[in-house]
Amino acid sequence: MASITIVSGAPGTGKTTLARGLAAADPRGLHLASDCFYTFPAHPLDPTRPESHAQNTTIVRALGRAAAAFAEGGYGVFLDGIVGPWFLPTLVAELPREAPLEYVVLRAPLAEALERVRRRDGAGASARVAHMHRAFADLGDYAQHAFDATAADPAGVLARVREDRARGRFALARGAVR
Repeated sequence: MASITIVSGAPGTGKTTLARGLAAADPRGLHLASDCFYTFPAHPLDPTRPESHAQNTTIVRALGRAAAAFAEGGYGVFLDGIVGPWFLPTLVAELPREAPLEYVVLRAPLAEALERVRRRDGAGASARVAHMHRAFADLGDYAQHAFDATAADPAGVLARVREDRARGRFALARGAVR
């Protein structure tokens, strides 16, 4: 069974760049971008609003099922998305028990994350970025999975995360997911 690596963090921390790089470095790598799943509902709710919880839960379950199908097919899955500790149990419940799991939470200072998102999407997403940045401030039991994505350029972040993965730093024990 192939492994599943969840690359998470607030918007603007480099999740997509890292997940793409990790997938490209794996001969059977697959980048599973969660952002596209949020475009599936014809009338999507803002995922940061409390009333979007049912929508978000359904999307996270669908992400887990898609990741499971690809891992069962032998692909090393690099799931790129905003999967905070609050949704980790929902996602992991959908994944194959045999699949090795990793959880990488990228962090960047709010000002840097805001600037990255402004360059990519314009200024309209600033409130969402700030909201999600606060949501990832306290990882609790998952603090060891945090990675400072400001320490190097994207190639440097990729190299350091690959080294840390080789040492097992981001391994996620199913029994620890609550």
